[in-house]
Amino acid sequence: MEIKKHKIAIIGSGPAGLAAAIYTSRAQIDTTIYAGEEPGGQLTKTTEIENYPGVMGKTGPELMLAMTSQAQKFGTKIMYESVAHGSWLMAHGKHKLVSESGEKEFDAVILAMGASPRLLGVGEEKYWGKGFSTCAVCDAAFYKGKNVYVVGGGDAAIEDAMVLTKFARNVTIVVRRDKLRASVAMQKRILDNPTVKILWNSEVEKINGVDKVESLVINGETVGAEGLFFAIGHIPATGWLKGSDVKLDENGYIDLQGDSLKVWPTMTSVAGVFAAGDCSDHRYRQAATAVGMGVQAALDIERWLACLPAGRRQNA
Repeated sequence: MEIKKHKIAIIGSGPAGLAAAIYTSRAQIDTTIYAGEEPGGQLTKTTEIENYPGVMGKTGPELMLAMTSQAQKFGTKIMYESVAHGSWLMAHGKHKLVSESGEKEFDAVILAMGASPRLLGVGEEKYWGKGFSTCAVCDAAFYKGKNVYVVGGGDAAIEDAMVLTKFARNVTIVVRRDKLRASVAMQKRILDNPTVKILWNSEVEKINGVDKVESLVINGETVGAEGLFFAIGHIPATGWLKGSDVKLDENGYIDLQGDSLKVWPTMTSVAGVFAAGDCSDHRYRQAATAVGMGVQAALDIERWLACLPAGRRQNA
């Protein structure tokens, strides 16, 4: 068997991180995943999966467990710890990561921490996959013929509402202001749609239901509901990178424009530090696209490591 010449760390154990680990481990690169506080990422809160190619009848946790086992089969080491901070591009060309178990050095790093949907704290955590969702593209088909509500006033909320109109009986958008933040084009689409109702100057204050969403309290009034979707934005898990040399955009997502030559499309502003998945993707946020980005980062990192001077190579 080929001797492993490089060590890499993958921060995050969602679809992007695990897909990257499967590729790097199979390529005989010593790979360590820092799983973080939420192993498996947001997909562990998903019930039945229907929109991941080749996967039917599995739940989110089952898919993530299968991906974890596959990565471990090829030699990936998983640390159930969070990274507190990193020292990028130290004098001798290594990246140092600090976690609960101490400091470790790596030749390269893939950042795949994901992003979390913004919540309102009205009891929604109890109803994940039981009438509550933050992804209409993922879950709209489960609400055929049902009465659903969408919270939000931006483009994402309008897109979710439009997707839901293909399945749901009634779609109501709850907007806390007296106008939408969405683009003019998106507003026209929704305002001209007779199947969508908008509640202006309104807020969801509470969710009711025994083991699923049954009703909502909106501005003090209880209304029947069979589904609730939040479309109020996401928060990338990049707070610990602020102040570092890894460039973030104005919304906290990792900027992948660091490689001006575009030789390594998934490289950040720091040489040897790559990114994949929802922490660098504010547009798609799908398991399948995260997996694709993870594979891209793995291939980029494998080729980048092969270009390193011999002095940077060190047996595992």
